[in-house]
Amino acid sequence: MNYLVSMIVFGAVVWWFALGPGRKAGDSLSPLTRKLVGAVAGGAGILLALKGRWDVAIVLVSLAAWLLGFRLPAAIDPIGRARRSEIRTRALEITIDLGDGSLDARIVLGVYAGRMLTALGAQEALRLAHDLSRIDPQGLALIAQDLDRRAPGWREHVQFDPQPREGAAPAGPEMRDDEAYQILGLEPGAREDEIRAAHRALIARLHPDRGGSNHLAALVNRAKDVALAAARRG
Repeated sequence: MNYLVSMIVFGAVVWWFALGPGRKAGDSLSPLTRKLVGAVAGGAGILLALKGRWDVAIVLVSLAAWLLGFRLPAAIDPIGRARRSEIRTRALEITIDLGDGSLDARIVLGVYAGRMLTALGAQEALRLAHDLSRIDPQGLALIAQDLDRRAPGWREHVQFDPQPREGAAPAGPEMRDDEAYQILGLEPGAREDEIRAAHRALIARLHPDRGGSNHLAALVNRAKDVALAAARRG
């Protein structure tokens, strides 16, 4: 019976922070509160792990990692892995961690297909930029500022328009409802207040001063409009 109760609690905690109202609760906490709550959750998780209660310990450590801005391996992170914004272009599957704003991309087309952006060296990143300028200009625009850090000076060697139609959403097919939810890190059927809260949290992390870009911000704004329209349709 105790095991059954613990699993129910386990499921409730995962739902609350990964899919339910708790998804936006962390964004409303002050940095000090996040650190304090994260430290308490992490300490409790370690103590429970030492006692063999790995089921609850994983949730608490995952919660602590999310609050403190760390990333656990996705396989053991039931909370953090649901806090991802996903953007797909022709050649890239871009993931933005909604906890710390970090960006990575899986390359699905071109010379580095199957590899991750963060695993590329400076010369490889430069060759990727050349590749994307031909086959996926939108994808290149979305990761341009990340490439600035990985391969400084790449723009001098690649034909790239950094500001096509300033402030406009990236060109492409009409965005589907499910794509909009993925970009915002929400489940289909999210309420209007959840959509607005997710948009505010994500757009703050994508400000150019924080390593984001106008292209990413425009895409997130477009996703908000599509998701709000879906929510109003019912």
